[in-house]
Amino acid sequence: MLFFKKEHAKVVFSSDYIYGIPTSGEYQTFDILKYKKIRDTLIAKKVLKHRNILRPYPCSYDDLRLVHKEGYLKRIQDPQYVSQILKIDVVDLWDNYILEYYRAVTGGTLLATAYTLSCNLPVFNLGGGFHHAHPDKAEGFCLLNDIAIAIEKFRKKKRVNRIMIIDLDYHQGNGNILYFLEDQDVYTFSIHADTWVEVENLFNKDILIDALSDDKAYLDVLAKELEDSFKLFKPELVYFIDGSDTYEKDTLAGMKLTREGMLQRNLFVYEKVRNLNLPLVILAGGGYGPDSWQVYYDFIEYCLTNKVSANGRTQNCR
Repeated sequence: MLFFKKEHAKVVFSSDYIYGIPTSGEYQTFDILKYKKIRDTLIAKKVLKHRNILRPYPCSYDDLRLVHKEGYLKRIQDPQYVSQILKIDVVDLWDNYILEYYRAVTGGTLLATAYTLSCNLPVFNLGGGFHHAHPDKAEGFCLLNDIAIAIEKFRKKKRVNRIMIIDLDYHQGNGNILYFLEDQDVYTFSIHADTWVEVENLFNKDILIDALSDDKAYLDVLAKELEDSFKLFKPELVYFIDGSDTYEKDTLAGMKLTREGMLQRNLFVYEKVRNLNLPLVILAGGGYGPDSWQVYYDFIEYCLTNKVSANGRTQNCR
């Protein structure tokens, strides 16, 4: 892989990302093509070239076993079981395309992690952030926990030790919080308007915010609390779950952040992490409805066109 000096970030995407959860029944708010829309618009506007996209392989079962229990992995190879636990009305009982979608996106998170650790370039995965999944069960549209798998894989390789997860999805990332609850080398930071589990310890910052908060109120909380967390915990790698379901036009959640406020929020995190010269993986997280893709697109376009002021150093990567 080559390092392109013109870019301040990289993008991970695979055609397998478009074969996800059917947009029917409870999932009619999903726009499964939104990541393809982002990629296509970046290319159409000449912000990104095809050759500069990082294309992942699906996550292996050996990697899945780093987090998920064997019995669970066997069960989710049954498409009928997957349709039941994800509450999907229509599914091909002979085709594992939904499982393969999650494996593909998890492979993207692994590739993004490998690249940022090697090059110290921020990497956007056009998907991922499955923060509700547990080792032995799915929850909240999340079949696999891509971040936990990536953390375990690269700690096992001794590539990284201390990791921070910054989760700004509308919903609390309960899967990550519970999985890393006793792990002093992983710090989970979450601002959300929907709490799924009540926990508190030194390596967890859990902030419930009023769903009706406007841009200023939200950004004020983020600036103070994230600064305090970085003073407390010194990570070597950061995962940022950039949930766009806090956007005022989201069709499933109910927050009031404007499109401009969303970009300010995302750039605040980006610049904070990069000014500390830390490797950064950005994941899409939640986001629903026809306008969801625009929020993540704005963020990526801004970073790829070098408008950010972050001064993190990069390395030549081959």
